[in-house]
Amino acid sequence: MKAEPLNIRDKRFLINRLIEQAPVSTLVREFFKNADESAAGAAYGNRRIEIYPTMIDGVRKLTFWNTGTGMDDRELKQATELSSSINKEMALDGNFGIGAKVSGLTMSREGIRYRSCKDGTVNEVVIGFDADEQTYVRFPVELPDGSFDTVYDVTQAAIYEGQDTSFDWTEVVLMGECEEHDTVAEPLGKGKSQDRSFIPSAIFRRFARFADGVEVRIDVAMTKGGGKDETGRTRRLKTLEEVAEELPNHEWVDAPGGEIRVHYIHDPKHERYSHSLSALANPATSSTTFCALVHKGERYDIKSRKAWSAAAPNFGIPFGSKVLTVEIELTDNLALPNQYRDGLTWPDDRSPMLAEDFDDYVRELMPNWVKDVIRAESPLSDDNLDDLQSDLQKLLDEFRVPTVTLSPSRRQSAILTEAAEEGTDTSNPTSLETEFPELSEAGEKDASEADHDKSQRAKQKKVRKAPDGSKLSRSAQSLERVPEIKILTDPEEIADKNLKGRAGRYYKDAQTLFVNGLYSAAERMAVELDAELRTAGEAEVVRSAILRASRKFMAFRVGKATCYAISKRLSDDWSSDDLDRATSPESLSLAADDYKQSISQAKRYAKELIRTADVPEENVA
Repeated sequence: MKAEPLNIRDKRFLINRLIEQAPVSTLVREFFKNADESAAGAAYGNRRIEIYPTMIDGVRKLTFWNTGTGMDDRELKQATELSSSINKEMALDGNFGIGAKVSGLTMSREGIRYRSCKDGTVNEVVIGFDADEQTYVRFPVELPDGSFDTVYDVTQAAIYEGQDTSFDWTEVVLMGECEEHDTVAEPLGKGKSQDRSFIPSAIFRRFARFADGVEVRIDVAMTKGGGKDETGRTRRLKTLEEVAEELPNHEWVDAPGGEIRVHYIHDPKHERYSHSLSALANPATSSTTFCALVHKGERYDIKSRKAWSAAAPNFGIPFGSKVLTVEIELTDNLALPNQYRDGLTWPDDRSPMLAEDFDDYVRELMPNWVKDVIRAESPLSDDNLDDLQSDLQKLLDEFRVPTVTLSPSRRQSAILTEAAEEGTDTSNPTSLETEFPELSEAGEKDASEADHDKSQRAKQKKVRKAPDGSKLSRSAQSLERVPEIKILTDPEEIADKNLKGRAGRYYKDAQTLFVNGLYSAAERMAVELDAELRTAGEAEVVRSAILRASRKFMAFRVGKATCYAISKRLSDDWSSDDLDRATSPESLSLAADDYKQSISQAKRYAKELIRTADVPEENVA
């Protein structure tokens, strides 16, 4: 007896659940990706994608149109089945035919209209949710002869609307949630208005490159700049790769192993405009700096604006995230997209893959010009924190915490360490050759005249072994370094690092500790110091000294709490989650609040600053 393939008992339930649980955020990606793949099959010079509004009963409907091999009535019917595609191979690691229809129907229950021209004939089908059937269907229509069908010839209607039937093309129109839903203004759902340039911006962020020779044009009604109330004119949408040469600097750096490469891009704002240089070079879209993974020409785990600013220190960019973009491109076999193509997974266990998994590559491969940009973007500070960091290093050294020299890696490029045997009881003679004869025990004698015994390595009797179980003393191991401390006083920088209402944030991967110089504990300490020192010198000098002292000693308390938390790595009773909680912004804020413990030291430091400021310049010289 042959094996029986599994079937689906309740197909209606499975289809409804598949559609209704799909993410709407992937809608633009899915329809554009299908158009890009189809346009790549058109004749070179006619590989086009156009995105524009279509008026249906006086309401604008979002439309994707592309050249490429069209579909006849039978192929169009097959293409509207779930998990079905025309002219491309089904594969888990490819762009198989599930996402566009599923994401589209999640938002467009009223219907999705497909038209395709093949060999001069245009056929149409509309799929959507049928309230009577309580499932998703191909809607039947009544034809002029009184018959009904779900796929029908609309060639004459298409020609009447001005569409060219001399070459193959496909058009998809999203009807939305109801007849009055404007899917151009609200592409992700009725009542969810988006920025006017949302569609081109979403494509620009998601796609690192388009198929070879494909030109993308967006109607002016859907781009930034002029043309808000117009339609019929278009602007070309370019990729970041196309405009990178117009930016101040960019560079690809390959990691050893050939599986990963990092793209560093300097994209500052124009000196006379609020837009970035990439946005001015690409007028169809709004452009901001970001960090993302790139796999098969698409970006995943995109971090922009505040999310990128908050994450950037882990990538070695404590300042400058507003002018620096980072792309981490992976080889095809290093990752797999998940079911809905809104994230990458590790091939071994399908767990989510994030950009932070590769932050060490970004730090280690960083070119010098990027470091120069970071230094130029760093805020100026009069505070020298070398003594503070030195004191914290002494504190941390007391715990003898070793650096983390080996951690498990899931990357294919990682080389596993081999198990070492206990060693051998004998040593082999070796020829020691050197260009410096004075280092030879034979002096200036010819090698043949040298004492034979002195040219031999130590024999077994000269090798002394430590007792079983012996290992290097802790003092011989590399010790952990304290994180670099940076005090922020700019409210915008503080907000970008998610430090509002928090005293500090520790980035363990980048070994950087940001301290909120405007935190309430520093202000409270400053008030108490002001009451005692206000007559100690000139008012402005006193206030400046008090603020510097309050912030510096708050940074010391936050740094000390971080050092104590790092020392817990030596404790078997503390897990990695426990360590993360110990260095959380909330825990560091509690340490900062106890300002009474350091107010006397802060007072002495402030007095010293005031006394130094009052010394005449010639005496200082």
